[in-house]
Amino acid sequence: MHSDINIKPLKVLAKKIFAGAPIYSIAKLQQSSTGVPTLNIKNISDGKVSLESSSRLSIESFKTAERYMVFPGDVLLACRGTQLKVVIIPKDVERLLITSNLIAIRLSEDISPAFLAAYLRSQKGQRALLSRATSSVIQLVLNVSDVQDIEVPVPPLSLQEKIANISAYANEQYRISLETAQLRKNISDQVITELLNK
Repeated sequence: MHSDINIKPLKVLAKKIFAGAPIYSIAKLQQSSTGVPTLNIKNISDGKVSLESSSRLSIESFKTAERYMVFPGDVLLACRGTQLKVVIIPKDVERLLITSNLIAIRLSEDISPAFLAAYLRSQKGQRALLSRATSSVIQLVLNVSDVQDIEVPVPPLSLQEKIANISAYANEQYRISLETAQLRKNISDQVITELLNK
């Protein structure tokens, strides 16, 4: 391993690691067009946050709501489900309320959110997460203490940035390749259908 890379547990690199609001707390809240968007696993797709189907909830009656708020730059990890999804809260979001199906990681200045997300999505990072997760036939489960103890390689910030950029480029190329393959299949199906109809 590179001599400038240190291995550190995530709890040393994070300012805060916390789980989202319990479902029973959220169930009591009223929907409001001016409320705070609520984020669940279904709102994470292809490494991005989608708020289109997100509920907006009024949190005036939720005294501990701030405890479950995430902000731009926080890294989110799905802690239940069949996939270990990872996403960074984007810069254009003011704040979000997360549910108990997600764990938030707020990092110190020693590590870049983009680098951590790239690492956790990599084979090595996924193996580290899976080694901590408990699993049933249906789904994987992670808790905050599992995530805190995950060991992360920490290169200098300049190398972190390069790794994050390479990962982002590769993921974008992969997404484009899938879309292109699907488009070609659709065109092929349409041509076959038209030829048979003639």
